[in-house]
Order: sequence, then structure tokens, then C-alpha cells
Amino acid sequence: MKMKQLLLCMSAMTMLAFAGCRKENSDAKLPAASPDSELAAKLTTGVHSLELTALASSTQYDCLVNSNPPYAGVNLVSNPDLGTSAWTYSGTVGISRDFFGFSGIGFLPPGTTVTSAILTLSGLAPGTAVANPLGNSFYPGSPYSSYGSNAAYIRRVTGPWNENTITWNNQPATTVTNQVAVPASTTQWNYGVTLNVTSLVQDIVNSGQNYGFALQLQVENYYRNLNFAGSRNSDPARRPKLSITYSIP
Repeated sequence: MKMKQLLLCMSAMTMLAFAGCRKENSDAKLPAASPDSELAAKLTTGVHSLELTALASSTQYDCLVNSNPPYAGVNLVSNPDLGTSAWTYSGTVGISRDFFGFSGIGFLPPGTTVTSAILTLSGLAPGTAVANPLGNSFYPGSPYSSYGSNAAYIRRVTGPWNENTITWNNQPATTVTNQVAVPASTTQWNYGVTLNVTSLVQDIVNSGQNYGFALQLQVENYYRNLNFAGSRNSDPARRPKLSITYSIP
């Protein structure tokens, strides 16, 4: 019990520290205003394949939000991870969700048919998680597995947001239509997933509004953490990747 209390205290202290340093962040990104040369060449009639990463083919952006009262109105863009959780901070529950997007989707013209869209999220190396420093909560031997699965959903966001200003209090709405299930973790660290998000990307194209995606727990009850590398991860190979195959008439 003492060890579990220590771990809970460490988690709360880490959240306080990273919330306090947010104004010093210099890596905040805005959605690209125009396609880069690689993407522009693939906006012509025909079938194309495109890989959207933090290194090529338009900007990625993401930001965590947390419901715990001290953080609910705070922009947490300094967090380099892509994660979702339900935890307690000094005895008060805080629910975290993550909003993320790829500017490149927004440049696909009306009438585009998305034949495949695969989202790859990479796990975090041991001890590198920032918002959820204990790593994933659900795996064989975890002291938190008894609290339940940390399975999550990827949902389409239906309203505008900016990674520099989004908070729990002003987060946009999402839709459950074509939501994609993220399986529960099987390890504390280095747990990655490959997800078929074809219908979600097609929905974005059809709507004409690229507001990106949200990652949130299927059951937002503590103690549950699910962590992936975000677009600011120090290892570029771990950053989110979206591979799209599409046809333009």
C-alpha cells in the first residue's frame, strides 16, 4: 500500500511540474496553412499514397487536457506524450484526453475516396512518460489491473480547437460515429498499436472540416493510464504516423 501511495504522489507531482512550465514551451505548432511540395504533388487526379508524420507531408499537432480543477482551465501543450488517463491528484480525480491532428487531411479535395488510412501510435520507452509517469496501467502483474482495462477510443472531433489554447473547459465536441477501439495495453512500456481509421478519415474529407481526432478511455474511471508517443517525442521514429491511400476523381 505504501508503494502505491508513493506512485500516486509521484504522478501528481509530475503533472504539477509539467503544467507549471507550459509557458516556456517553444514547440507549439499550428495547422499548416498550405500543403508542402510533397503533398501538393499528390492532389491531382488519380490514386495516391501519402504518409503523414511529424517529419514530412504537413504538420502534426496535439494537446492533452485534464479535468482536475487545478488543470481544467490550463493549456497543457508542453506535454510531449499522447495519452489518456483517469487518475487521482491529491485525492481528486482527473480525467485526461488527448486531441491530435494532421493538417494534410484537410487538403484532400471534395470527392476524394479514402481507400485506406492506417494510424500508427508507438509506445513510450521505460521511464520516459511525462503526464502519466507510471506508464500503462493495464498489463500482467500491474498493481492497477484490478481497477479495469485501459482500452480507449479514437473519435473524430467536430469543432475547432488550437493546441495553444485548448483546455478541458473549452474542449470541442466529438462524435462516436465510426469511432475506433484502441485495445488495452499488454505491457507497461513500449506498447504500440496500428489502427484502421479509414472511415474516420473519410468522414473528415466528407465533412470538409479537418478538426482531427481525440483519444479517450472507454471507461473514464480511475486508475487507468494509456500512453503513446506524441508529435514532440524526442525520438522522431516514435511520433504518430498516418498512412493514407486515396483516389481523386
